[in-house]
Amino acid sequence: EERQALQAEAQRHRDLLQGAFADTYANLTLKTLLLLGWAAARCPQAPFLLKADDDVFVNLPALTSYLATTQPPPRLYLGRVHWWVRPNRDPRSRHHVPAW
Repeated sequence: EERQALQAEAQRHRDLLQGAFADTYANLTLKTLLLLGWAAARCPQAPFLLKADDDVFVNLPALTSYLATTQPPPRLYLGRVHWWVRPNRDPRSRHHVPAW
C-alpha cells in the first residue's frame, strides 16, 4: 500500500528520489551521495544546494544574506563538522562505525 502511494506521488508530482537501499540512519551517507549525484546530473548550473533533515532549523534569511554578500569558493560546505572525534565502535550505538 505504501509503495503504491509513493508511485502515485512520483507520477503525479515528479518530486521523489529513491535509492535501492533502506532509509536508515546507517545509510545516511548513501542517501547523501544519491542526492549529490542527482543534483550534479540534473542541476549542474545551480549555484547552491541545500540538504537539511526534517529535525534541523535553517535560518534562510541569514543563509541567503551570507551567500549574497560573500564570494564563496567554488566548493563550499557549511554545516557541522566533527573534528578530532573518534569513531564510535559500539555496535549498539546509533552512531556505530564498524572498523572495516
